[in-house]
Amino acid sequence: MKRIQDVLVAELHSLISALGSKGGLMSPSVYDTAQMLRILPPAEGVWPAVDWLLSKQQPDGGWGDPAMPLHRDIPTLAAVLALREYGRRNETRVAIREGVAFVRRQAAMWSTSAKMAKDDLPVGGEIVLPGLLDQLDAAGEMHIPRKPYGQLLEFGERKRKSVAKLPVIPGMPWNHCWEITGTEPNAILVDGSGGISHSPAATAAWVKAASGKPELEETVARSRKYLANAERACEMGIPGVTSTIYPFERYEQLFSLYALQIAGLLKDPRIEGVVAPVVKEIAGVLGSRGIAMSDYFLQDGDDSAAAVMLMHEFGYPVDLSILYRFQNDNHFVAYAGELHPSPTVTARCIHALMVMGKDVAPFQKFLLDRREPDGRWTVDKWNRSWLYTTGHAVIALIGSPYEAEMREAVEAVLVSQHRDGGWSTHGAPNLTETAYAVLMLAYLERQGFTHPGIGASLDRAFLWMQDNYRPFARPDTKVKCWIAKELYRVDRIDTIFELSAMLVLDQRKSKERGA
Repeated sequence: MKRIQDVLVAELHSLISALGSKGGLMSPSVYDTAQMLRILPPAEGVWPAVDWLLSKQQPDGGWGDPAMPLHRDIPTLAAVLALREYGRRNETRVAIREGVAFVRRQAAMWSTSAKMAKDDLPVGGEIVLPGLLDQLDAAGEMHIPRKPYGQLLEFGERKRKSVAKLPVIPGMPWNHCWEITGTEPNAILVDGSGGISHSPAATAAWVKAASGKPELEETVARSRKYLANAERACEMGIPGVTSTIYPFERYEQLFSLYALQIAGLLKDPRIEGVVAPVVKEIAGVLGSRGIAMSDYFLQDGDDSAAAVMLMHEFGYPVDLSILYRFQNDNHFVAYAGELHPSPTVTARCIHALMVMGKDVAPFQKFLLDRREPDGRWTVDKWNRSWLYTTGHAVIALIGSPYEAEMREAVEAVLVSQHRDGGWSTHGAPNLTETAYAVLMLAYLERQGFTHPGIGASLDRAFLWMQDNYRPFARPDTKVKCWIAKELYRVDRIDTIFELSAMLVLDQRKSKERGA
């Protein structure tokens, strides 16, 4: 077992050392790449990006991850609109037709999804999708009837009116869809990263609108540099192929260290030399209003909860008013004014308050009210995997009177394990979602929670993870669980979840053998 521990620790060491570098590491985005091709084509040439876009079309004609059907319309419409600009090849014209047909078939799903407006939208979907449908009409492609989207259109109209009243300031979530809503390229919108609300698509639209205006020339140059950096964040090396969010260095650092924390590895002497500088860096930027996904964005409750917990763990003084800023009655929010709160944000805030000895009973009740009848928590606005959401919720219930509810959640996780030992909420088992399940079960086991199925389940999971682990590999087939305008993968975070789970399982097995 010592050999695999050494490999896991070596990869963890390498990843933790790199946390936050280049602004973060993320999977490439179909949506933002398509918008780049339409709005601001790369000067180096478009065809490599066009070919990449074509290669991402699914057999059913759509783009995007089939794991979340309603999250596929946005990348598909953006891809179709982009490819129309470069449709000289027959394969491209076929791809366009199949993409439009896919969207047309999808329309019925929007009228039958009862929970659509509340839970099933991509980030900004109520703004972006109607805007893309209008652009498809204007382009002269097949008209998509709007009736199935009635609920979405109504939601989007309310959101537009709400956003129109908000101040024009940089680094705010409400400008993240500027490629759809933007009109005048005001320089004040450009934040310290050089981008518009951390969106490559929004920034490309702003650059196009601002180009040719002498008074904005210097700001345009900064924004072009931002777009080049956003491309590097997905490490594809193809001009125009970019990420869907950038930068996100604090998010990458904090969620990675949170994975280590729930794995019980945060102070492991083998990695403390690389963890300590990250902790010190976070301590230097955490302010009275909390912390954001980067130093140039609005502070949020999720990253702030992770930071507060981290500071407490390492003995830094912590002002809990940082967390209570994000309290909204019996729950917590990522951003003020959210129309539907995320269970995992509340769960992480509960966890932070728990470790600091605070009363969390009212917030735990909020979580329980969002539990499904089968014991799972299935819906979250930031991560599609119910294993992620359920794991966070159960950790937030440790030490509460709700042992029966925790037991039901554990049993839901146990029965969903595949026969080969892995987990997945869509398709074949994958390392990331297996890690979510393992970290939850192992955490409970360490906290003294007993269930006769946990031990055997973790043993099977370890065998599966060993068989499927590829050290230092970054295949583009890895699962995407995080939610933005489309599903994405934050590679360092997700890999640290995976490595942490494997290391916990290996240590557990070594302990059983008396090693």
